[in-house]
Amino acid sequence: MTEPTTQRRHDLDALRAFAMLLGIGLHAALSFAPFPWGVQDVRQHELFTLFFLAVHGFRMQLFFLVSGFFTVMLWRRYGVKALLKHRFQRVFVPCLLGLMTIIPALHWVSNWAMASARQKQVSIDKSPPTSLVLAIRQRDSASIERLIAEGADLNAQDPEFGVRMLAWAALLGDEDVARLLIEKGADLKGRNRDGSSALQAATFLGNAAVVQLLLSHGADPEARNDRGEQPVDASRADWGTTQFLAGLLRVPLRPEAEVRAGQEECRKLLPASADRVATTTNQTENKLTSQLQQVRSVYAAMLSSERLRIRWSTTAEPFHLMLTSVFDHLWFLWFLCWLVPCFALFVTVADRCGWKRPPNWLVLSPVRYCWLLPLTLLPQLLMGTMSPSFGPDTSVGVFPQPHLLLYYGLFFAFGALYFDCDDSAGRLGRWWWLTIPVALIVFLPASLATMSSPALSGILQVGYAWLMTFGMIGLFRRALTREYAVIRYLSDASYWLYVAHLPLVIAGQHLIRDWPIPSGVKFMLLCSVVVGLLLVSYQTLVRYTWLGAMLNGRRQRPQIKCKSDSRNVGETTIGACS
Repeated sequence: MTEPTTQRRHDLDALRAFAMLLGIGLHAALSFAPFPWGVQDVRQHELFTLFFLAVHGFRMQLFFLVSGFFTVMLWRRYGVKALLKHRFQRVFVPCLLGLMTIIPALHWVSNWAMASARQKQVSIDKSPPTSLVLAIRQRDSASIERLIAEGADLNAQDPEFGVRMLAWAALLGDEDVARLLIEKGADLKGRNRDGSSALQAATFLGNAAVVQLLLSHGADPEARNDRGEQPVDASRADWGTTQFLAGLLRVPLRPEAEVRAGQEECRKLLPASADRVATTTNQTENKLTSQLQQVRSVYAAMLSSERLRIRWSTTAEPFHLMLTSVFDHLWFLWFLCWLVPCFALFVTVADRCGWKRPPNWLVLSPVRYCWLLPLTLLPQLLMGTMSPSFGPDTSVGVFPQPHLLLYYGLFFAFGALYFDCDDSAGRLGRWWWLTIPVALIVFLPASLATMSSPALSGILQVGYAWLMTFGMIGLFRRALTREYAVIRYLSDASYWLYVAHLPLVIAGQHLIRDWPIPSGVKFMLLCSVVVGLLLVSYQTLVRYTWLGAMLNGRRQRPQIKCKSDSRNVGETTIGACS
């Protein structure tokens, strides 16, 4: 077998940078999408939701695959000890520094943005209600009746969050206002922007009295939202998610014990059939789906186990080792801190046991799908157990969620196997011109349309992730046949840009939130300004400093040297500088 080359793959270098830079666009887009995010822009569009889902479905998978490739390259060149030392300096230390600097800055900016929005809302709420939403927030029944009589649409979605009037009353737990809206003709089947109902809103915050009221008037206890969740599923959201969404919606939140007790009461009120996956005519399929649901429920209980909860004192919020947010957007560095030692342990044992590399065709030919798809589907089936959503979960706690570590570990492992293949002909991803359109046009919409079926949607999501990953590898291999100075510079800068971008993105989102210009223009402006500022900071504060040496290795400033030119013009000698 031909030994793999250790020559630098400039296309994969650029691809890793592309995955990082795409993350900046992903986070910038969230305020313009009807999506739970700390800043909600006044101009939103569903295309940003589609952009987010399309990127989220493959971006970090691609990053970990490329990371696995370069990890093996370092190991082959320098050995296990040098690999661990290198990753300690370039991954673990930046992760710790980020926890002490970037993450506190992110929290400060986020709290500032949300507090400013809350203060503005409070000042509006103190004035006489001029809209139905404000009247419902103020629990002003007289104003509600007056506004409805004046023609206010009680079945409309509010423009900021896309929540219907009855759902607002359900979130606030106001039984009297909810009854008034129903009497005035509020549609119990009305859906919010995310497809959820008023019954799901009431169940989410444990407002059992409102749940009982809605059920008595015929609300559907089995209605699913766009993510496939039933009302009973909303009662199982973890406390961190509950706090975040309540804060985002500016809904007063009761103590955790009281909310949990209310959610338990809501589950008792909902019919037993609402807690089961919808029946199908195919009994075998229904049985398998029910079994999967049971496994997911057990796994969700394991993730949220009280054994992982640390209580520092009776007054402080308990700290959950797996669910409490610690690393935020730096979680990928923490995952590498787990994956690289696991790799080092594996290769050490494998070398002693006489490990032989798999044949190239197992990695480079389409046969790879026969083993990659089933393996990746196993952790994929556990995605969304805590909060159903499209794409891989996010694990930002001290302990990575096991299914997610395994999921990304499979992409990392494939990248490691790929390095040891002779792919000088570019076989991996050669059909990029076909796989990328098929992934975007067929697999992405199909996986979104089948979200109510975790198994079917999981298969499609896995296919989407691998097709996009291989397609992007082929595209970059085709486009970048040699090193380009500008792209190499951006590749070097991308690490810093991604680590430092989120506080600037959230601050920018807040500052332009109310600007009356199209969302697309604001999105492009935000991305341009943030990336521009970060590039300036990289050039002046990072690239040639100890920080740049830690992130990317030491870089030497270009020096201008003058040399004599032997050309004479008359009696004058010209000195040419290069």
